[in-house]
Amino acid sequence: MIKLSNLADYAVELMCCIALKPADVHSSADLADFTRIQVPTVSKILGTLVRAGLLTSHRGFNGGFSLAAPADKISITNIIEAVDGPVQLTNCLGEGTSDCDRISSCGTRSQWYRINEAVKAALGSVLLSHMIESVPDFIGDGTADDLPLISRLIN
Repeated sequence: MIKLSNLADYAVELMCCIALKPADVHSSADLADFTRIQVPTVSKILGTLVRAGLLTSHRGFNGGFSLAAPADKISITNIIEAVDGPVQLTNCLGEGTSDCDRISSCGTRSQWYRINEAVKAALGSVLLSHMIESVPDFIGDGTADDLPLISRLIN
């Protein structure tokens, strides 16, 4: 199964919250309260996103976090790679050494490379600004818990 880590998923959700109000400075506690992600996890992810240059940290009494670039300049690949590292479908596709002893005789590595590049391109084509576009009303049953994050923020 190919899937993102929970931290990468949470990072996208947190970045969406911040992108919906880009002029505001967002505290860890407020983001944790709104997303229902534990404060230590939110703090860890926000620190990682600051180190990756996707967020700016503001210190002081009214401190918090804001986007380091406009939402239409941040791709989903940027967020995922900040948290999980490079998008890499198999061990042999990384830039470092691989623990696979079949690299020299593997007949599918070049195709996996092609697939990996297609996945990266697809993720890279989705911008943070796309993720915060309005969500159709028919998603969920309309209860507050069932509404997607974006709908809860807009309403």
